[in-house]
Amino acid sequence: MGNVDPEILSLSDPESRDYIRQGLERGVESRIIESWKRCARSGLNPYHGNHPVQGESSQFKRRIEQNGEIIELFQFYIRRFSRLLEQLGACAMLCDTEGYILSRAGYGKVLHFFDNISVSEGSSCCEKVIGTNAPGLALVTREPVVVTADEHYTKTYHPAFCAASPILDEHRNLLGAVDVTKFFDPYISDELRKHLLNLTISLSDMIRNEVFLGRLIQSYPTSYPAWGDAPREPRNGGSPGGRRTSLSRIIGTSAPLAKAIRIAGTYARKEGNILILGETGTGKELFARMIHEEGPRFNGPFVAVNCAAIPLELAESELFGYERGAFTGAKTEGHPGKFEMAHEGTIFLDEVNSMPLPVQAKILRVVETKRLSRISGKREIPIDVRIVAASNRDLADEVGAGTFRRDLYYRLSVLPLRVPSLREMKEDIPDLLGAFLRDAAIENGSPLQRISGGAMRRLLAYDWPGNVRELKNYVECFSFTMEGDEILEEHLPPEILNGASRSEECPATPSEPGNFESVERAFLVETMRKLGGNAGEAARTLGISRSTLYRKLKKHGISC
Repeated sequence: MGNVDPEILSLSDPESRDYIRQGLERGVESRIIESWKRCARSGLNPYHGNHPVQGESSQFKRRIEQNGEIIELFQFYIRRFSRLLEQLGACAMLCDTEGYILSRAGYGKVLHFFDNISVSEGSSCCEKVIGTNAPGLALVTREPVVVTADEHYTKTYHPAFCAASPILDEHRNLLGAVDVTKFFDPYISDELRKHLLNLTISLSDMIRNEVFLGRLIQSYPTSYPAWGDAPREPRNGGSPGGRRTSLSRIIGTSAPLAKAIRIAGTYARKEGNILILGETGTGKELFARMIHEEGPRFNGPFVAVNCAAIPLELAESELFGYERGAFTGAKTEGHPGKFEMAHEGTIFLDEVNSMPLPVQAKILRVVETKRLSRISGKREIPIDVRIVAASNRDLADEVGAGTFRRDLYYRLSVLPLRVPSLREMKEDIPDLLGAFLRDAAIENGSPLQRISGGAMRRLLAYDWPGNVRELKNYVECFSFTMEGDEILEEHLPPEILNGASRSEECPATPSEPGNFESVERAFLVETMRKLGGNAGEAARTLGISRSTLYRKLKKHGISC
């Protein structure tokens, strides 16, 4: 008795005193004993339930707002390990600096069990509330920890194993903690313990690194373009340079864009086919990726298909695959098509209106039966895939013109989504310019360029027929061709200065009539203008394949 720590003897609760003394006799490591002492001084009895305390909803909402960035990063990165968590029957959690649970991930039945013991979003798992546990201890020691079985102060949690790692910024300031907890498995091997601890360390490191990168970019001396007196904040609270999800890459706060994002978010949680309508360059694929990433298929593949870029003669084999010896030049082992490659995920059919009617009929059969046959195949292959299609033309008009199947149109447009043009959301142009200029500066290792007030007024007055893609192309051009750090009116191209849309321009007469390259370029520009930028129709009009057309457009620097 004389060798017992006086601090333990000074504890008022005899049960807590005896419990800690027994732990010392068993050889429990010192940092666990120190944690037990703190628990006892907080008035916790190890034989009581000590269940987590649920905070008020208003306080939880405030915590979510304050920690939005690390929550988004946790939810993004933990998706990689969702199957591992399911196999282990474990739950991953993110806590704030005070131990309140901000987000969880795991298999449904596991999360239900955690709900039953009040370990849920908004509840506290700090030491003074539930006793010694891994996330609570990690927040105190600021070191990765493992707490298992009877190392937990409260006997309620003796069936649990948990590993946690604190999230520290570049100055070792505490941002929160990541935890993985598993119940009812007292025989976790040393190797699994090590792997789970390493998992929490990896998660905390990834979150810390992205937070640091965002702060580093924001502190860049000229981190925002000159537009008015105050910098504009990036939407979604994300770091301007960090690429996380497609949602965080959609920039703008205008009402039309906010409506499209809201509808897309609703569709992401449903399983119906989606038809995205919007002009060329509005970001339809970005919305498709967002729907995939925010939905239940996020672990599956996302396969994007530019239907207009597939030569007509190869469309069927590209989409549905082929067996060995299907045609001259076929791979000897055969090849899966895009639909097979998207199994258990999402296939994005961009410019689906450019598909010929015979291929449309085969797409319809796949949509209806969820089965496909490869070229020269002797069996049907079942597929589980969500279809998101997109068109830069009104498919209802295409149906009326007889160029698109009515039945396929109805099958694809179960959930319609319209992406607004840039001229409908001009208030977002300063934010978009800021993001594109920052990206260009980082990619090229060059100083960040600014936009003068006069140049900004011209940019806002322009109609942007090529939409966000056209705006981004101009920014990339500025970053390569300008030597100064401020973009003035005089640097802008004639079509912007004159307020005319590119699509309204007439092709320039070649200065050298005998120069075939100049004549070819002018002819291509005029053809694309007449056909509204439809590559499929342009290829048919010119009597060449779409792949040849795209090669020529790229050679002459023509955007479609």
